[in-house]
Amino acid sequence: MKIESLKCIYYVINPVTMQWLALPPVRQHETPLHGFICSYDKHKQLTYRVLRLLKIKDKNMEIKVDMFSSDTREWTKSLVSCPRRFDLSFFATAAVVYKDLLFWWEIKSNRIVGCDPNNYRFFELPVQMEHGIDYFGLCGGSLRICEIPGQEDPSLLRVWVLKDFVKNEDKWCLEHEVYFNQMTWKNSTWLTEYVKSPYVQVFAYHPNDGDILYLVIKSRIVLCNMQRKTLEMLHDFPMLAHVCARAHTSVLPWWPTPIPSSPLQNAT
Repeated sequence: MKIESLKCIYYVINPVTMQWLALPPVRQHETPLHGFICSYDKHKQLTYRVLRLLKIKDKNMEIKVDMFSSDTREWTKSLVSCPRRFDLSFFATAAVVYKDLLFWWEIKSNRIVGCDPNNYRFFELPVQMEHGIDYFGLCGGSLRICEIPGQEDPSLLRVWVLKDFVKNEDKWCLEHEVYFNQMTWKNSTWLTEYVKSPYVQVFAYHPNDGDILYLVIKSRIVLCNMQRKTLEMLHDFPMLAHVCARAHTSVLPWWPTPIPSSPLQNAT
């Protein structure tokens, strides 16, 4: 995204092919929330949408939505009424795409809000979760939240998974509860004294393995296997000490493996 003379230009980038496309500029009023949704149809054709959400300052909970669609190749504007109130200025995380909805964590009400933007879903955090979310994202096609309580128990880490989303019977299930001081280092044992809050940050979820988290400890990328109770330093990344240590997981779609025809079929 680039802002020039009250106009904002968004870029769609393919991180694999390193190709990029500049979208038509759109007028920049205030700082909006924005998100990117892409999907593949049954013919493996890619379609995508870029959404910008801006709250209208009035008594009604109305959201101004700018949307660019790859199908129409233009921006459209709409005004959408939301059934429940929320404050866009208190959305703490970057958007997470799940089931064709954009999800944010709203700090003020301590809940997760999803929108598409014609549909809104609200998810209260687990009752046992007394602190904020340390990381919010996807793993294996499931929405997950992670908590490191901090001062009360600096070595504790919990991971919850959202279940029964499709049935509208949403519930958070505690999948992992581990203590760093009970884990074994495979290497770099000198980091042991730092495996506690506030030195630990959740860097990313593994895209497919729900037992694995990637952490940042003293500018080191550390693989945390919550099932095996092991820690392993993967990489020293000094720049992480000066930037927000969060990664966005990009996962390539798994296409069905083609089944070759048999020699008998070829003969006929």
